[in-house]
Amino acid sequence: MALRPAVFKHLIDALSHRWRQAMALPIFTLALGLYGFTLAPSVVTLFDDSLEFQLVTYQLGIAHPPGYPLYTLLGWLFTRLPIGLVAYRVNLMSAVFGAVTASMVYLIGLELTTASNRRDYDTRQSWTEVLAALIGALALIVSPVFWSQATVAEVYTLNAAFVAGILWLLVRRRQTEASRLSSPSGNWLLVLLFLFSLSLTHHRTTVLLLPAIAVALWRASRDWAYRLSLPGGIPQVGAKLASAMIAPLLLYLYIPLRGHIGSLDGAYTNTLAGFWRQVTASGYGIFIFQNPLGAERGADYYFSLFLAQFGPLGLVAGLAGLVALRRHRAWAITGIAFVTYFAFNLLYRVADIQVFFIPTFLIWAIWIGVAAGWLLTRLRSVSSSRLFWLQAPIWLAVTLLLIGQSVTLLWGNLPTLDRSKDWSVYDYGVDVVQQPMEPHAAIVGILGEVTLVRYLQTTEGRRPDLLLIAADQESQRLATVAHLLDEGRGVYLTRELPDAPTHWSLSAVGPLIRVNPQPVLEAPRTPYSAGSHLIPEIALHGYAISRPPAHSSPSPVRLSLTWQVMAPLTRELKVSVRLYQPDALADGGGRPVAQADAVPVHFAYPTTAWRPGEFIADGYDLSLPPDFQPGTYIPLIILYDPAQGAAEVGRLALPPLYLPIEGLEIKDQK
Repeated sequence: MALRPAVFKHLIDALSHRWRQAMALPIFTLALGLYGFTLAPSVVTLFDDSLEFQLVTYQLGIAHPPGYPLYTLLGWLFTRLPIGLVAYRVNLMSAVFGAVTASMVYLIGLELTTASNRRDYDTRQSWTEVLAALIGALALIVSPVFWSQATVAEVYTLNAAFVAGILWLLVRRRQTEASRLSSPSGNWLLVLLFLFSLSLTHHRTTVLLLPAIAVALWRASRDWAYRLSLPGGIPQVGAKLASAMIAPLLLYLYIPLRGHIGSLDGAYTNTLAGFWRQVTASGYGIFIFQNPLGAERGADYYFSLFLAQFGPLGLVAGLAGLVALRRHRAWAITGIAFVTYFAFNLLYRVADIQVFFIPTFLIWAIWIGVAAGWLLTRLRSVSSSRLFWLQAPIWLAVTLLLIGQSVTLLWGNLPTLDRSKDWSVYDYGVDVVQQPMEPHAAIVGILGEVTLVRYLQTTEGRRPDLLLIAADQESQRLATVAHLLDEGRGVYLTRELPDAPTHWSLSAVGPLIRVNPQPVLEAPRTPYSAGSHLIPEIALHGYAISRPPAHSSPSPVRLSLTWQVMAPLTRELKVSVRLYQPDALADGGGRPVAQADAVPVHFAYPTTAWRPGEFIADGYDLSLPPDFQPGTYIPLIILYDPAQGAAEVGRLALPPLYLPIEGLEIKDQK
């Protein structure tokens, strides 16, 4: 009978520990809800790694160095989910691992805020620990850089999940006998080594955790030496350690096995030397030993970076949390990990250095939770009669202040980080493949633009006949165009190409630039005729009005112009297309509802290169304001000379047109 109170207490402590750990699930749900609500619906960028991952994971290809085999395989599983577009599914993977990271930060904070010498079960103390760990997790969830990476297809939330998992193994206190768990044959050590090795198949920067791991394992070194000295100790322990370390690294065999698919940029060669260059990412050393981008960042940059993530209160709380850990072994583990990552980032001179700070943001969020736990625990334990009646209000005020910092960051960053309606890049890609290009035409552009079209070909089956060629160097694009024209293909460019106007005639086809081997001398048919001269050398032959694909409301208006060149031009003129309300245009001083200015043919075909007698297709997209109202509008075309202070040289007002949000029609057209 004497044992029953002790057994009952043990049961209560166990249940208390379990429910506090189970709170990680609501944290996961909260983070996933936020990231899911602001998740990008499809492709959102052209010139970073996100678009590459959305295609590579779907087709099980090879990503840029070091290859990311684990991420690619996990991404392939997500692309099989029956929800949304393929790109959305890969974006969702980032949200899931972002939520996993947040729940791990909560668990780490819970371990560090739990009183190690607590003798009696105390419900209030348990709630204090949970609340403090929650405050730390919230700080990470709403930090702008981490949040931004949780809404697109990127590698950084999975890397953060590995960092958090390893740190949790290093700092957790709810373990069984220390001698068992610290032994080389213990499950804890094997899990740690396996997780660390697995992380290396995803992102190499986890090697920066090695100093912290070494510090955490140093105390167990004597026990290891004893166990290794036992008969058969070295072979048995060595086999287990080798298995835990080597087995995950076998994932890199994915790269030569899928070598026939290749990389999107064509840089990977399926040879031993090519494999070694890929997995070591040797080319990225230039950002450590040199500064190819000329990136110079002072102390003010790093201070502003952390301030933007956590706010002024979060900065103070993070420092206070580090101080509060000074007597805990996690002080050295988290502190060394923070310093190692921070020092590396000072040397790594890439453009997007902020994403490499995510592990340091993670650690700072842990420290914020520790500071919250330290402060709330001491406020709860105040016993002075003079302060007793203020205890609860002060405790509540501090809690609301710490949570309020995260809520403020959430509300302030939501408009810029909400990508749920960002369809612009996807709409651009659909606009490209919907153009009336002849069968088996070729599109030549830089890698990101071509990858977008290839994504639509591969995942949605759009225009599989198109030949896509990526060439980032202008000289390469020029030579490629010449070769394709010699083959008799129709050739389209995604952007302007210097020297092209000296060899060929150019025209706009939607957002693309068609390369014409010879000037177009036959008048094309247009929906609406104009036959009006803006200046003696240039006449507007005709025009068309359409709406390009767009998820936005109101969708843009595309005005396609067909110029007729009457005589050579010696001035480089620009075109301004504007949309006016009739009253505003009549007044002469009204502001246009929408406006687009450019060198003709998407900046690709200056007027000085125009040939007399040719017809040139040109196009301008007018983005309508959010408060656009249906009604009658007048398009105005202006030619002006930028070399003469934007002096106007000619103008033409087109007939009025009626623009309802749902459609488009010409009104009073002769």
